[in-house]
Amino acid sequence: MKVLFVVRAGNHPATRLRVIQYLEYLKDAGIDTAVIPFPSGLMEWWRLLRKAKEPDIVFFQKKRVHRFWLKRLKAKGAKLIYDFDDAVMFNSSRHPIPESPLRMRHFTSMVKRCHGIIAGNSYLKSFAEPHNKNIWILPTTIDTDKYRIKNPTSEIATQSRLSGTTRNDNKKDVKQVILGWIGGSKSLVFLKALQPVLDRLAESHNNVSLKIVCDSFFEGKKMPIIKKAWSEADEAQDVWSFDIGLAPLPDDSWSRGKCATKLLQYMASGIPAVASAVGVHNEIIRDGVNGFLTKNDNEWLDKINRLIEDKTLRQKIGLAARETVEKYYSVKANAPKLLEIIKGVKNQ
Repeated sequence: MKVLFVVRAGNHPATRLRVIQYLEYLKDAGIDTAVIPFPSGLMEWWRLLRKAKEPDIVFFQKKRVHRFWLKRLKAKGAKLIYDFDDAVMFNSSRHPIPESPLRMRHFTSMVKRCHGIIAGNSYLKSFAEPHNKNIWILPTTIDTDKYRIKNPTSEIATQSRLSGTTRNDNKKDVKQVILGWIGGSKSLVFLKALQPVLDRLAESHNNVSLKIVCDSFFEGKKMPIIKKAWSEADEAQDVWSFDIGLAPLPDDSWSRGKCATKLLQYMASGIPAVASAVGVHNEIIRDGVNGFLTKNDNEWLDKINRLIEDKTLRQKIGLAARETVEKYYSVKANAPKLLEIIKGVKNQ
């Protein structure tokens, strides 16, 4: 069986986490795979059509395709799968108006015309299900082999942990606690909204810093900031350097569709996370067991404080978090599901 994956160009997280990291498993299962970027013009679409006799399945990741091309691909005999892990039918949280009739029409058209739909969570599934009953949930997953569990007994030197900071005070040295956040620049605004909480934490603890792993940053007011440019090569090690992971999100139509990549990265590293009680966060986290959920600034402050002050609690929550990822959100747990979906669509 041949599967052609059509994905967003560049080092896009969804491409890496929902396609690339499954390729080796699919190959071992006898699936012949190829990956190409979405056609950027008319000639590239025609070239894709000429190739359409070769793959049994064309797998589109996230971007919607005009019905003209979908119809012609189906006429060539290809079965079509649409995979989406964001609320693409809404405008993003940064837009003043969340609803977008045009986005919803494009999404509905795509879903209706594909043979199989893969949604990243139950919220996303609810928008596709009225238009296509051949739908599965496949969460965004983590390759746990790439994320080592934080050693509960390790003590990393203060200076090496805080490389790049400008903290300068005369208070007694204590074990540093690193609050961490990793993500794209477009989501940085959600972390910045926590600045009042971060400032209050800095007032209460002289051993706490915030590490931001991104391609953009903001300046702290009272909280010392460690700025680390994101790179795929350093990603797992950067997450491992955190003591507490932060996953803030606004509660809106677009954010409820997020598939919690950063949260799962923290958890895969055995790091306790504090996350907004929004969308799939509520499905992944059991509050106080494998992480903490928050609904307001007071809860953010209280739950981060508890983790800062209790190393044993950090270790306990972190290990439970890792177990959750291994069981439900790892490549090993979900690769067989993707293979089953592909075979099911092929045999329709």
